[in-house]
Amino acid sequence: PSVGRPSVTSISCHACSHVNCFDQPHPFHAGFGNQGFLYNDTGDLTLVWSSFDSAYKAIVGDAHPWALSANLVSRLEDLLSPAPSGGRFRFTNHARCQECGAPIHGPMTSEIHFLLYPNSLDVSDLLDGLSQYLTVPS
Repeated sequence: PSVGRPSVTSISCHACSHVNCFDQPHPFHAGFGNQGFLYNDTGDLTLVWSSFDSAYKAIVGDAHPWALSANLVSRLEDLLSPAPSGGRFRFTNHARCQECGAPIHGPMTSEIHFLLYPNSLDVSDLLDGLSQYLTVPS
């Protein structure tokens, strides 16, 4: 038998008891990775980018995503393209149960840890990855 951390994080929904499984050993810490993250309106897709992304910095400056003013939050949200499955990526969107849609984890405004849903948009390893999800070039 193998010893070590599990490769799956499981979160039970308080509303319907469905066990939501994520292909990650634990919720990731955005601060440790210098990352920003947002969930889409339906809470079933995650957008992740680097705090050092050049497109991101062109919009907000040198501020980390968890330390943005309300004006900079609005500016960034307004420039993001709609989520591929519809709706918008917003700082106040929760991660939601894949069965019933109830919140299972807090949004960027209240959590520093995040969950990666299947098919998430993770461009945190690219120098200007966020630019592909902006409605206008930065």
